[in-house]
Amino acid sequence: MVTIDTNELLRKPVKTNKRCEKMLDKAIKFIEQDSPQQAEIMRIQFFKVMRLLEIMPGIGSKYKKGMRKFLLGKFPYYVYYKEMANYTKIVGIWHTSRGTEFEKS
Repeated sequence: MVTIDTNELLRKPVKTNKRCEKMLDKAIKFIEQDSPQQAEIMRIQFFKVMRLLEIMPGIGSKYKKGMRKFLLGKFPYYVYYKEMANYTKIVGIWHTSRGTEFEKS
């Protein structure tokens, strides 16, 4: 008898790109100035969001151009992403004080 873990079948890889990684690094370095512990918690929270998007890519609020956004835990940052056919692509993070208009900068 073959047993299949259906959770594994439902997972869709989550990918970032260099631009997104730069945005994340910049945000973490900013937070690190005040609290290295909070910066590490933010980094961990980002990876938790990635894991969540693997199984629930539709969880975020609809944005535009097929993108969605999801708040990064207790941190004032949105994670912007787009669900593709075979994976979910995180395109960036954006501080909420900059408004909700994510810019590809």
